[in-house]
Amino acid sequence: MPSRGSGPRIPTNVSVHPESGWIRPGSGVAPRRKAATVTTLLRSERTRRGLRAADLAQEIGVHPMSILRWERRERLPGPAHIHALARVLELDPSHVARFFDDARSPAAAPASSDGHRGQALRDLRWRCSVSVASIAGRVGVPASTVYNWEAGRARIPAERIPALADALDLSPDLLVGHLAVPAPVRDRPSPPMSPLRRLRHRARLSQTRAAAVAGVDRHALGGWERGAGVPPLAAIRRLAAAYGAPVAHVARAAGVEPPQLLDRARWRPGDLPGVVRALREWAGLSQSELAGRCHCSTAAVRTWESARVVPSGRMVTRLERAFGLPAGALAAAL
Repeated sequence: MPSRGSGPRIPTNVSVHPESGWIRPGSGVAPRRKAATVTTLLRSERTRRGLRAADLAQEIGVHPMSILRWERRERLPGPAHIHALARVLELDPSHVARFFDDARSPAAAPASSDGHRGQALRDLRWRCSVSVASIAGRVGVPASTVYNWEAGRARIPAERIPALADALDLSPDLLVGHLAVPAPVRDRPSPPMSPLRRLRHRARLSQTRAAAVAGVDRHALGGWERGAGVPPLAAIRRLAAAYGAPVAHVARAAGVEPPQLLDRARWRPGDLPGVVRALREWAGLSQSELAGRCHCSTAAVRTWESARVVPSGRMVTRLERAFGLPAGALAAAL
């Protein structure tokens, strides 16, 4: 051991250059490499659609950690969640089920000491006409444990196999063989996607993010997508801006009928204030934006819509150009 006066000690995480004698800090330690992440099919499909794990979890009604565990193959989704994933990702349920085939295969299953997968237990229980309560009582576990086995949230311990086989009136070997087979995915038809929800999916926005961008309540947006209610025109304009779609397309997708004043056949003399307002709102323009297109002040547009001032012939022509109307179309409403 060197004495106190023999000079400074060189730490073990530095090295000395053999020729110059310079000390190079940290050169004696190998750089740490970040562990590579395994990209699963579910994660690839989610990132390809621009969805975060929290967004996908919000859509199907699970915790974000469930999505991450499915992607890391720590847990397996049940049939109901597979159908929910297929609906959100716009894929066939059988295609989504194939994302987890390697995790469900018997070759990839761990040793029997770690337990058996129980996704096939539900179909087997239904075929044997045995309830969850009956199995829980015969095996000596809570009913929630049986549900966890069937959903893939927990494995069936090897010591529970004899009692479980007796509850199902099967031999233990036959039960283990049934559990080794992947659970079939039922061809349950997914509910049709509403046009309003399809617009949101094309914009690659989750329901939460779309509601935040449009400044509306998430539950209200979900109700509009399910057809429970009609959004107001102000919300339709904000949704159109969030989705990058015309206001007319979003309104039709939401089931909102256009105002009657948009029909040129209904225009009567004196309807110009209401016609200008209806055309402006349907086009998703504010009063200041319409004023910019007509090269006038916002106060002028406000007086036209309140019927305090009648626009001049030159301004009527500019209004027709701003709304994409043929020349002389607004003359019927003057």
